[in-house]
Amino acid sequence: MSFSKLVKRYRQWLIVAGIILLAAFLRFYNLPGIFVFGGDEEYQSILAQTIVRDFHIIWVGVNAAGLGFYLGPFWTYFTALLLFFSKSDPLVTSFAAATLGVGTTLLVFFVANKMFGAKAAFVSTLLYATLPLMVFFDQKYWNPSLVPFLTLTLVFSIYQSKKNLWWWTVFAVAFGLVFHIHLSLVPLGFLGAYYFIRQKGFSNTKILLISLASFLLVLSPLIAFDYFQKGRNITTPLRFKQVSADPTNKINPIHHANALFSTLGRIWYLAPNKSNSDEVLFSCTSLSIYGSPTSIDQFSTRTTAPIWLSIASALLIFYFLRRKETWKDFASKLVAISLVLVVVPFLFFTGRAFEYYLLGTFPLILLIPGLLLKDLRGRVYYVALIPFLVLSLLGIHTVLSATGEYGLVAKKKLVEKVAFFVKDEPFELTQTGVCHAYGGWRYLFVTYGGITPERSFTDGSLGWLYPSKITDKEAKYKVVMSESRAPVDIDVSGTVKKISEGGFDAYILENF
Repeated sequence: MSFSKLVKRYRQWLIVAGIILLAAFLRFYNLPGIFVFGGDEEYQSILAQTIVRDFHIIWVGVNAAGLGFYLGPFWTYFTALLLFFSKSDPLVTSFAAATLGVGTTLLVFFVANKMFGAKAAFVSTLLYATLPLMVFFDQKYWNPSLVPFLTLTLVFSIYQSKKNLWWWTVFAVAFGLVFHIHLSLVPLGFLGAYYFIRQKGFSNTKILLISLASFLLVLSPLIAFDYFQKGRNITTPLRFKQVSADPTNKINPIHHANALFSTLGRIWYLAPNKSNSDEVLFSCTSLSIYGSPTSIDQFSTRTTAPIWLSIASALLIFYFLRRKETWKDFASKLVAISLVLVVVPFLFFTGRAFEYYLLGTFPLILLIPGLLLKDLRGRVYYVALIPFLVLSLLGIHTVLSATGEYGLVAKKKLVEKVAFFVKDEPFELTQTGVCHAYGGWRYLFVTYGGITPERSFTDGSLGWLYPSKITDKEAKYKVVMSESRAPVDIDVSGTVKKISEGGFDAYILENF
């Protein structure tokens, strides 16, 4: 067989392989330089380090959404394993996140190909592989990293269950993991329950018992936690009134709708030559928390998508939900219902309007162009494809031009310079800023600087994880880590040394 015939025969798979390789390149490109390590990553790392230092069983992981609900420990155990092999270097988690992102891209193709065909899969996979918001979130390591992957797994499991009931065991495991990863996907459990009942899954005792056992096994750490803590997690709904008493946590559909509208545009386009950190950190926009000062937006470089793009995105989704064909085809109906089940609770959620709460919608929204274009033929298909190819090319440019002034490399260099100056002298550590007020500095000083502060800004929230490391010892130095572009709200008039690196400044003050 000639080379040309070989290429023609396997053209589809060569294109897919090319897209996956492109997804990998974009997610690993300059990864150490732009990797986001902030407060969330520090919390997860310090919690995981308690297992690395002294292995013990933990029943829960991090707190979820400020509701007093604790997620399961799966991600914490996984993080502990990574940090064990990397000797506490958080850089390893960046590669884990990027690898998972490539896996999610591959899953987008697999799911789209099975549910809608090769043409749809090509469009949706290319978009997920190249759009910068997908790439930047795929490069961030935290519990929600698994949300897009789990979303596709849950939807596809329901789709496949129509052909083979054993897929309910896959759904059961994936849904159990939701309580370890992020609660935004809980509503998809109702969709699963509906189809399980409709398919008379209860009549197959074997599948019912194995699926239930699988779910309970994955959920078992949380069950044990509730047993010992007298139902702390299961009583979370009873605390909604208490949580919503805070003005920033009140049910506010209009505020959440504004955040959603912004995200609908940002899914398709982010401006080039900007910090990826600003794009994914919820502290870099006033849209995250109701009542936040708009001055946040003046310091941040976070992209505000053009209004016309958000409108076009909303109209695309509205058209998809309104057309009759969507509700006649089981696959497209699943996508539509799943999308609604994630979006509506977001609008009425008692709490913040963080963009990452919508992570579950990203792969679903990107399936829509593919399934709408799949029935087009000839030139019409290629003409309709042009806007999405343009968005893809713009996305590649944005990813490759992302700046790393707030990335891990800049932070590591700054920590090493400060540690060289402080040496073995006792010091206390604090931090200030707007977007990057929570910089994960304590963990970085211990890991990269090899020095431990007597006290730190982090102690108030995470000190319970390292109580023996907090002392009343008089500190010779006070180190203030600051975001360069933001005003310093701590008195640094006694600075004996100022060190700058990337987008950060370190002020070193002498206490005596």
